[in-house]
Amino acid sequence: MDWSVVNTWLSLGANLGVLVGIFLVAAQIRQNTEITRAQVANDWFIADMQLELSMMGDNPAPSWIKAIYAPDELDEADAAVLDRYFNYGLVQIQRLERMHELGLADDQWRDRIGYLGWHLGNDVGRRWWSHFKPGFSKEFTSMVDRILAESDPRKNRRALEALIGRGDDGREDDGPAGADS
Repeated sequence: MDWSVVNTWLSLGANLGVLVGIFLVAAQIRQNTEITRAQVANDWFIADMQLELSMMGDNPAPSWIKAIYAPDELDEADAAVLDRYFNYGLVQIQRLERMHELGLADDQWRDRIGYLGWHLGNDVGRRWWSHFKPGFSKEFTSMVDRILAESDPRKNRRALEALIGRGDDGREDDGPAGADS
């Protein structure tokens, strides 16, 4: 038996094994880089959302309620709170969109964009969107515009009225038809 031929094949096999190992290490480094990129992007969105929350202050509800029930009474402080509130909703959606692009969120993120019909479901929210939408991509803008076109501009007010037992006209609601008191 010619050992030089066996040694040649063994060397070739060993070199091939080293090449496969290098390829696998490169693939793992690439995967780790993609995971790190996604984590950094997610952390950036989370930090942005935390900033929005802190800028809204401890009690943003009065400004939001004023936007729904008395938009003509908004002052500069209310406008600042509402600006951050509306932006927060968009940042949430953009985060999900980016995570989808990176392969970390499924297609159901698009269902969440319908939330903007609620988030911007008042005249002040719609004015805010009209003012700031030029800063967003055309695809994103068309998605939000479609949601708002299909959404009732009094959505917030109708929901709050229902929660406190009033109809749209502000009168007490007796509850569902046929319900006993």
